[in-house]
Amino acid sequence: MVQKIKDLIHKLLTPEFIRFIFVAALNTAFGWTVFAVLRYLLGFTPLKEPFVLAAFLGTIISVLFNFKTYGKIVFKVGDNRLIFKFVIVCAITYFVNIFGIGIMEYFGVNNYWAGAIMTIPVGLLNYIFNKIFTFVPETKPRLWWIMCSILAVEIVIFLLLRFW
Repeated sequence: MVQKIKDLIHKLLTPEFIRFIFVAALNTAFGWTVFAVLRYLLGFTPLKEPFVLAAFLGTIISVLFNFKTYGKIVFKVGDNRLIFKFVIVCAITYFVNIFGIGIMEYFGVNNYWAGAIMTIPVGLLNYIFNKIFTFVPETKPRLWWIMCSILAVEIVIFLLLRFW
């Protein structure tokens, strides 16, 4: 059993995965900074809740930044046509994150801790999905169908939980 764990760690700790970890930290810092700056600047506007617009604009800017950094630095791919697949992965992992936080809150875990805990499985899922789906030369139609189906199911579950 110990050898299997060592083998798994050895397979996971590739230069690509190490780059992914560092770029994820960079992207997190960038995303939070963009949000904070926008929140500060929008605080001078007559908006009732400037953080909503700051979060929205910050997310768009961050997704574009993340697409470029993950593509160029981690996966060594610069094809801008892959952005749609990247957005699908971002949406899937977003819903996994909020579902995970919600489940942990249900069991009494503070949402700040739940959010921190979810960074690990969401980050790993983000890496795996981007590796097998986004940053590959050709995506098999079956994988497109699977990824879009996952997203559709997540959206339906979200809407049912939110409005039912």
